[in-house]
Parts: sequence; structure tokens; C-alpha cells
Amino acid sequence: MRYIPLLILTLLISCSSPKIAVDQKPNFIIIYTDDQRYDAIGAMGKSPIITPNMDRLAAASMIYQNAFVTLSICSPSRAALLTGRYGSKNGVTIVGHPSIHETERLLPQILKTNGYRTGLVGKWHLKNSPESCGFDYFKYFYANGSYYEREVIEPDEKKNISGYIEDYNIEQALEFIEGSRREAHPYFLFLCTQLPHMNNNLEWDVKPETRVLYDSVDISIPGSYQDDLSGKPEYLKTSRSRTQALRYGYADPDSLKRHKREYYSAVTELDASFGRLVDYILNGPIKEDTYFFLMGDNGWFLGEHSFTSKVLAYEESIRVPLLFGGPGIKSIKNNDMVLNIDIMPTILKLAGCELPDNLHGSTLAPTFNKSNSGFREFIYYEAPESQLGSYPQYAVRSKEWKLIQTYDPDHKNDLIYEELYDLRADPFELNNVAMNSEFQAIKDGLSWWMEDYEDHLNK
Repeated sequence: MRYIPLLILTLLISCSSPKIAVDQKPNFIIIYTDDQRYDAIGAMGKSPIITPNMDRLAAASMIYQNAFVTLSICSPSRAALLTGRYGSKNGVTIVGHPSIHETERLLPQILKTNGYRTGLVGKWHLKNSPESCGFDYFKYFYANGSYYEREVIEPDEKKNISGYIEDYNIEQALEFIEGSRREAHPYFLFLCTQLPHMNNNLEWDVKPETRVLYDSVDISIPGSYQDDLSGKPEYLKTSRSRTQALRYGYADPDSLKRHKREYYSAVTELDASFGRLVDYILNGPIKEDTYFFLMGDNGWFLGEHSFTSKVLAYEESIRVPLLFGGPGIKSIKNNDMVLNIDIMPTILKLAGCELPDNLHGSTLAPTFNKSNSGFREFIYYEAPESQLGSYPQYAVRSKEWKLIQTYDPDHKNDLIYEELYDLRADPFELNNVAMNSEFQAIKDGLSWWMEDYEDHLNK
């Protein structure tokens, strides 16, 4: 959804938003998982993955089946969610130690000034301190590491915790919620998991008893597994996405299946840690006054195009799960295209806060309790810096088409390759029709929209 008159937007929100008691501010929980691709929840019905707790959450949620991120890698994804803006504007377009610009107004900062207690638990992957970003309560770890005996950072100390990192995260999340309730504060919790991201040895460090759950499960090979990359930028044949996949053994279908079982096992172990929190959300004292989101920070290739990792603008990289539930929200599957930058304006609107006038995301209110609202005609994706072996690229996606433009990493204004995919006829993105004259008008239209939207972002 792009340019909608304010009066119409206000009417849509007032008609669509669920209600809580007038004198009560709602609470908010965001669960932001790491490297969880869109089909890695059993309730999506797209894979044999075992996630009973996430499935329980999904049964009480709107399931957004077409949710995407604006840049598919850890730090930029978090910055986009917290600012409601693209990384090219908020300052975070790379992974590692980037900083959100000091001029940005962040979601926890705004909520804090409106009486909310704000908490961060789990992974942090920005140079800015959690405190400077508006968090009152923070117990976290930086970037990625071991699943066990992990060093964590608490307000007064650094320490190594015993046991599984996700159990620690849930314990701190519940402590924050209970503390906020005791103090009668409305609260906002940003819970960021380590899993299913690999550990610091590039392994899914899962237990044998979890792996055995998938021993008899039929694991499929992706429809694009045999992609010879003709019709795609030449550099991809030797990019990290493919060479690292070869190191993992993806040239052998059986080895790929084993790796997928390990990934699924990591998600299953993450899901097991969620049990207490899901019980609390669905059956506890917060049921009537708390909205929750569960979303992946980016997708992950599991052999599609014989790739691993993320960043590239193909579906398995940029598409993520998104569940949203709370007071007045019905269990329904929604087909609108939505983005991680839409969460900030959604929360601010539900909280009764004034929205910054420079947000790129839009409140999801028009989609509430609908299977399809026509919310957004196109999504824009940007990866302006080379990361994990990628070249700079930009993409625009409609429900039917995707245009990807790749640029020279040494001369970032030089367009060197274009890809155009008919997503209805070619969901695996194998047949690039960018040079087919039959589709020239479609490519031109998408190119125009991309340029127009980039101009809009620069205003």
C-alpha cells in the first residue's frame, strides 16, 4: 500500500482495529526468530517440520502467508523493524557492527515516552546499545555463538549462563512480563532468538533425540535444486551461496536431506523452548490485553538453486513467517504482501501513539481479520552492499512478477544484470524472461515502479 489519503486511512483503521478497554493500553510482544524461513512452521502446511508450540500460536493468529523483509540479513532486518524504515535511510545495510542513525526515532523510544516499559531479551546485532535505543530492561547476547553455556550481558554484569540459550531467553522474557505486570506498566517486549541460526561453528548443534524425530520423515529436494544458473548473474556460480553449499555437501541429494533434517531439528528445539511462553500468551493473565507477533528476521536457502545462506532476492531468502494475534484478532490466513517495517506503525497505532511522518511501513490494520485486503500492490527489496558473497541488488515483487536488478560491486551505479520471473508460472524462479520481448512492457512497468519508489524514499 503506497499513497493513501489520510482520511481514508483513518477510516480504514477505525473500522478494522480491535478494541481494548478505553482506559487500558495494550501490551506487545515481538518474537523475532533468526534464519527461520517462511515454511518452517508446521501450521504453514508447506513442510514436515515439527513445531507444536508455534502451531498453537498460529491457531490463535492471523497467519500472513506473504510476509517479507526489506533486507535479508541479521542487523539490517532488526534495524528496519525498530525504525519502520529501509536500511538505506536508517543507516544499517550491512551485518556486523553497524549503527542506526542517531536521528532515527525507534519503536521502543516512542513507546517509552508514552508510558510503556520496554524490554529486550536475546540476540542483539547492532552497534547502538539497547539502552540508547530506548530499552529499560535488557538481558542479551551479541550476534551468534554457542547454543549452550553462552556469555550474556545483563545491566550489571557479563556472565556465562548454564544450559540452553533459548531456555534462558524464555526465562528472562517471562521475568520482564511479570515485573511489568507487578508495576502495572504497559509493556513492549522484543524477544530475539539465536535459533535456528547456526552456532559459531556453522553447525545446527541439536540433540540426537531431536534428530531422530526426522529419521522416518520424507524430506523433499527443492524444485530448483538442479538449477544450472543460466539466466542468472554469472558470478553466482562461484559465489559463497553456492561454494558454501558445496562444503555442506549439497551436491549429494542425501547429504542435502541430512542437512535439512538438522535445520528442522533446530527449529523443533527452538519450538520446545517456547512452550511456557505460548501457554502464558494463550492461557495466562495477559490473554485479554496483549498483542503478539512471531516473525523471522530473514529466510534461508536449503538447497534452492543449490544455495545456502540468504541476502539474495529469491523467495526462500526474503520470505519469512509472520503470525499476529491478540484481542479481537481471529484465526485466519491472509494473502496480502506485508513487510517487517509494517510492525512499527501497527504497534504505534494500536497503542494510540502518534506515528513519525517518515515511516516507510504501513499499519496492518486494514488487513485485520481478512484473507485479502489488497493492502499492497508491490514490495521493494534492497541489498545495496555486497554481503556473504552477493553483489548489490534491488528487487520489486508483485503477486505475479519479480524483477531483480544486480549492480557492479565496484561501480554501484552500473546495472549489470536483470532478471524477471513470472511467479505464477515459475514459482521456483528458474526461467528468466527479462530478455523476452513478449514481457518487455511488464519489465518496463516494474522498472518504472522501482525508480519511482526509490525517488519516494529519497524525499
